[in-house]
Amino acid sequence: MDGFEKRRDEKKKAILRTALDLFDQYGFDRVTVTEIAEKAHVSKVSIYNFFESKDNLRRVIIREILGDSLKKERELIENEGNFIDKVREYLRIRTWYYGKYSLRFFFDAVESDPELRRTFDGFTAENKRLVMDFIREGKRSGAFTREASDDAIEIYIDMIQSYFLNNREIRSRVERNPELAQELNLLFLDGLIRSKKR
Repeated sequence: MDGFEKRRDEKKKAILRTALDLFDQYGFDRVTVTEIAEKAHVSKVSIYNFFESKDNLRRVIIREILGDSLKKERELIENEGNFIDKVREYLRIRTWYYGKYSLRFFFDAVESDPELRRTFDGFTAENKRLVMDFIREGKRSGAFTREASDDAIEIYIDMIQSYFLNNREIRSRVERNPELAQELNLLFLDGLIRSKKR
């Protein structure tokens, strides 16, 4: 990457970081492109050149968050390490986002933008596939019970996702509370842990 490309990349990252911070703090509708440009120390023209519109800027932010989440999960599943260590990393990945990003910003975007809703639906399907791969590995390793069928687990995951997606009160209770998010994930995993009493 030459100097020009590096400066261009840094400028784009600054816009994304600044926009996310402002959207997170004040809400998407209250933030203007002018405010983003001033805080990111770039021109409005740069924002439009990179992202075309404020709506598209939000789409890029959401897609990057979702893509980063899937990348981390894929890397975890592909890792050949000890499965119990992978469970710890799984919990860290699943709860890290709750302390970092506003669920309100995220779900308001998904609920108000049909294009983002399609992106999110695709993410949800791929995320469920990765979680099921992780659970199957846990079953093979003996860490998770084989008695819970994949069908039952998939239905359970669908119910939780649907409940979370359609219940703003629950989202607000979990928002910025990684400890609560971790408890919820532990409850899920606890149902899969192999019973030593059998």
